[in-house]
Amino acid sequence: MVVFVPGFLGTEIYEKGIIDIKLWPVIDPLLHRRMALNANGEPDTDFHGNYTTYPGEVFETYWPFLGGHNQTKIFLDKLRDAGINVVKVPYDWRLDFSYKNTMKAVEDGIDSALAYSKGKPVTIIAHSAGGLVARYYLLKNPDAPVANFINIGTPNLGTPRAMKSLVMGDNLGVPILVNGICKKMVRNMLSVYQLLPGETFVNVYNEIYKDFNYTTFYYDEYNSITDYNATKKYIEDNYNADLFRQGMLFRSEIENNKLNASINEYRFVGYRRSNIMQIIREKREKDEKGSIVPFKIKEEDKYKMLFGIGDGVVPIKSADMNDDNAKVYYFDLSHMGLLSNSVVRRLEGRAVRKRNYTKIHDLIIDIVKGREVESPEKFLPFNVNISQLN
Repeated sequence: MVVFVPGFLGTEIYEKGIIDIKLWPVIDPLLHRRMALNANGEPDTDFHGNYTTYPGEVFETYWPFLGGHNQTKIFLDKLRDAGINVVKVPYDWRLDFSYKNTMKAVEDGIDSALAYSKGKPVTIIAHSAGGLVARYYLLKNPDAPVANFINIGTPNLGTPRAMKSLVMGDNLGVPILVNGICKKMVRNMLSVYQLLPGETFVNVYNEIYKDFNYTTFYYDEYNSITDYNATKKYIEDNYNADLFRQGMLFRSEIENNKLNASINEYRFVGYRRSNIMQIIREKREKDEKGSIVPFKIKEEDKYKMLFGIGDGVVPIKSADMNDDNAKVYYFDLSHMGLLSNSVVRRLEGRAVRKRNYTKIHDLIIDIVKGREVESPEKFLPFNVNISQLN
C-alpha cells in the first residue's frame, strides 16, 4: 500500500467564491498572479478568518491539449498495474511544508492506506519537495505505521534553483508560467525559502569543488557577496527576512535529525541534467568617470550560472543527502523522468518521450511488495563536474 506525496506545483489550487475558481494548473497568467501570498506567507482571508484559497486534488496529467505532462500518471499507473493501491496526499505547496493542514493531509493519507492494508505498515513515496513534507512528518511522528520511505529527486539539502526563483524568476520548465510573475509570486512563499540551500549544502560542495573554492550558491561581486554568511545577509536585507529565518529553521530540522531506525529509507537520485549550482552577478562596467554604467539588458542577462550535475532541479548531493542513513540509487534520468522512467528528445522540432532502460519502476515495486532488492551501486565522483555558462 502506497501513500504518494507530490512535489512543488503537484496539487491543484482553488480560490473560493460564488463559484470556486481553479488557479492552478491553468494557462492564464492572470490567475497565477492570484496565488500570491501576503508578507506573512499566507493567502488572503475571508470575514471568518479562513483562507480564500485551498488545495484541490493531486493531478496526474495537465494541459493534455498542449501535449501534456503525464509523468505522474505514468508512474502511478505502473504501481496500480502491479496491484498496488495508491492514496494521494494533496497539500498547498505554497505554504510552510510543516503547516498543520499539510501534516494532517499526510496523516489522513496514511490512515486511508491502513484501511486498505488492514493495518499493515505502508510505504510513503514522495517526489521532489514532497519528500521534505514526508520527512518532516516522519521526524515528528517517529512511531507512524510506515515501513518504507522512498524519496525521489528530493532536495534534501536544498536547491540553488530556489534562489534563482527569488532573484530572476523560474518557471521550473513549465512553459505557461511567466518568469516575471513567478518572481513576484514566490517572494512570500515560505516553501521557497525552505527549499533554499543552507550551510550544509555549501560545505558539501566546497569539499567537492576544492579547486573552485565553492563558498556560496549566490555570488555577487558588485555587492561583495562571496561567502554563505554574506548570502544570508543579502537574502534577509532584500527579500522576506522572517520567512527566510523560518525556512532555515525548517532546513535545520530536516538536516540534523534522523528517522526512526525501523523505517527503511531509499533515495532515488537523477544525474541526467546540468544543475544550477551558483548564480553569479558580476561587477558592472564603469564609464570614464568611474560611475557605474546602468544595465541596458534583460534581467536574466545580468547573471551567469555555474552548473554541476543533477536532475535539472536538484543537485545529486542534495538528493542523496550526503550521508549513510539510506539506500541510495542513481539513475540517468531527469527530475520528472525519475517518475516516468523516460527521456525527452527533440525530433523534427517536437518533444518525443522515449522509455529509458533503467530499473526504477521495478525496483520501487519490489520495495513496496517486500521483495529483496539489489544493493545500490556507488556513484562515481567523476560524474560530479562543474562548468560555467553565460
